[in-house]
Amino acid sequence: MTGLVLLQVLFLNRISLFGYVTPLFYLWFIVRFDSSMSRYSMLLWGFVTGLLIDVFTATPGLNATSSTLAAMIQPSVVKLFLAKERREVIIPGRNTMGTGPLAGYLFLMALVHHSAYFLLRSIPLEDWLVITAKIVLSTLLTFIAMLAVALSVEKSNQRRPA
Repeated sequence: MTGLVLLQVLFLNRISLFGYVTPLFYLWFIVRFDSSMSRYSMLLWGFVTGLLIDVFTATPGLNATSSTLAAMIQPSVVKLFLAKERREVIIPGRNTMGTGPLAGYLFLMALVHHSAYFLLRSIPLEDWLVITAKIVLSTLLTFIAMLAVALSVEKSNQRRPA
């Protein structure tokens, strides 16, 4: 978590492509929660992660709220993309879910998180076109980054000898 918070605060928050696109990659920490984690732990870790980013970026509660929401829905969203017979303890990834379901899972998590973040950030809600562009474009960038990391991490783990 510490590495992701530092990556987000020191580097990724400085990215603003076309004035709309900001990757919120710290969501990676939340999407990788394993299914054996208690709901309370997920909510606590999601809140603390967001709060740390809020402290370093002077965004009062935006990241804490968005990441707590993501942590709250994570178990349900994982179940949406798992086959009914696969209900054992898993860490979401290509090896446990398959590439297609993993992509759907990562995209939906990024969309929900980013929607909450940018809607809260844009209060009062005035320019829906700009808000929608920020949500869609930032979701796509974060999704692509998370999917690339997920596929490369699992591919490199397969190459290691046991």
